Amino acid sequence: MIIFSCLKKEFTQYVQKGVISNQVYDAFKEKMGKKTKLNQIKAWAHSLPQMAPLLDDLPENVGIAVEFNIPLTSKRVDFIVSGYNKEHKPVLLLFELKQWQNASDVQNQDAIVVTSFLGKTQKSLHPSYQASCYAELLSNYNEFVEKAQVEVIPLVYLHNYDLSFHDDLFLNKFRKYYSKAPIYGKKEALQLKEFIKESIMYGDDGTIIKSIDEAKTKPNKKLLDAIFEMIQNKKEYTLLDEQKVSAEAIKKDAKEAFLANQKRVVIVKGGPGTGKSVLAIHLLGELLKLGFMGAYVSKNMAPRKVYKNSLVHHNEVSIHELFKSSGYFFFDRENKYDFLLVDEAHRLQEKSGIHNNIGENQIKEIIHASKLSVFFVDEQQMITLKDIGTIANIKYFAKFFHAPIMELELKSQFRCNGSDSYLDFIDHFLYNKRGAVHFHFDFQVMDSPAKLRDLIQEKKTHNNARLVAGFCWPRNGKNADNQNYMDIKIGDFESSWNLKHGEPFATRENAIYEVGCVHNVQGLEFDYIGVIIGPDLKYENGKVLTDYKKRASTEKSLYGLYVLMKQDKEYYEKLADTIIRNTYRVLLTRGLKGCYVYACDEALQNHLKRIVENRKILL
Repeated sequence: MIIFSCLKKEFTQYVQKGVISNQVYDAFKEKMGKKTKLNQIKAWAHSLPQMAPLLDDLPENVGIAVEFNIPLTSKRVDFIVSGYNKEHKPVLLLFELKQWQNASDVQNQDAIVVTSFLGKTQKSLHPSYQASCYAELLSNYNEFVEKAQVEVIPLVYLHNYDLSFHDDLFLNKFRKYYSKAPIYGKKEALQLKEFIKESIMYGDDGTIIKSIDEAKTKPNKKLLDAIFEMIQNKKEYTLLDEQKVSAEAIKKDAKEAFLANQKRVVIVKGGPGTGKSVLAIHLLGELLKLGFMGAYVSKNMAPRKVYKNSLVHHNEVSIHELFKSSGYFFFDRENKYDFLLVDEAHRLQEKSGIHNNIGENQIKEIIHASKLSVFFVDEQQMITLKDIGTIANIKYFAKFFHAPIMELELKSQFRCNGSDSYLDFIDHFLYNKRGAVHFHFDFQVMDSPAKLRDLIQEKKTHNNARLVAGFCWPRNGKNADNQNYMDIKIGDFESSWNLKHGEPFATRENAIYEVGCVHNVQGLEFDYIGVIIGPDLKYENGKVLTDYKKRASTEKSLYGLYVLMKQDKEYYEKLADTIIRNTYRVLLTRGLKGCYVYACDEALQNHLKRIVENRKILL
């Protein structure tokens, strides 16, 4: 969507009359149905007139656009110029405009700089990174740009900035960005003017911008081929048994939803290790290849990062936009997407945002935004008080939108060495089910957390072993990125929680020396998993019990429990009990080849040892 557009001659007149910011603001109110902040209006009033002298040599009928919305994002390009080059081929110049006067590097962070403006210091994206990302997304997701072979050129104009080649913006670490989107300061205005003149020779009467604005949002063939090839070439995304049957059924439903212009909802049930995530990623490639536009969705950032990174090649930004947070859709129009594949759907919540105060209901918002919504669900992996992704809730909102529901189930076990009996054992152990279970899986109880850590580190090859724990030790927020700060202390054993920033815990090399939590590993798998069972799980009178009071105060999965218990103590105590058991169910089922444990509760530790001693084990 374009907020404001006109021809160059009109733009020049608006600038000369001093009303360009008024024109843009009026268009903003009309298009967006709301007002904008005063700082934004001041930015238009200050930056847009700076562009007028740069366009003097262009034909009067070149196209101009202000605040152009980039496909798949809420981000907008500041300024666009359209026309034809000397070969009469369409050209689009994208400008990132900044009022900055200085910028400095932030060490150990990619594409981030610190800037000062109006007395405020803040971290910002490197402007060349912004501009080049916008150009990549527009090139890869706009149907007209692809068909008309529009040349999209990103540029940065810092009209208040005295640039020098020694400036932090030109550090070698940023070269990959400013080589794609050149930076011009106020002293380079004439150079920029000459570049614009050489790039656009003929006007287009604004038709290029209009055509781009009206075009469909869909991946171009080059990007589709790259994604499809990457998925096809990764053996971990190969479908087996009922995975393949389910994929074909979902593809058929997608085609019918598209042809009938009718919403459809698919619920895919499956326990840990049944291949829900593999099916979701495979379907992402298949449905995109069929010409549908959609995304992989998850509440947790960890699986999004890991699966996205596994597919990233040379289109990092474009692939990134195919992986969305479940809290992204509260502002989307109806049926914006052809499909949304919601992994770990049991983790969906009502409200979105950092403070859980945005939107209405994530299930409702996802179905509203998509023609085909596919929810991958395991209700026994709901691990916080805010999780609402039950099958009943999904069905309720499907009926609200009059959407037919198809239910599928994945049963074959691909994790835990293919041992269905191991999963039966975990359910018997955690939920006090009766009956003996003999399983064929490498499950060991270690005598200490130190021995557990040593074994996991011995198993580490290619980042395929991790140590995790229950939420029983506070995380020190000030030391969230300090691997040398020991959050977890058990006797003489010490370790830090996983680092909060940087590469995902599941793939970062040094993460083998840290302890992760359920949020780092839910939806993912490893060859070997080591689990420290905290004092929130114990063994008394022949039963495995939970103790929510042993949960760390910094953990938010039970946030608000004591207030809720005043309303209904019995219900919320039972819910807290279920959440703790479900948390350990997730942790204990992340291993493909082995799971090793240590329990802080001595009675529980002895109970687990008896289980190992008495079972029939084939390793």
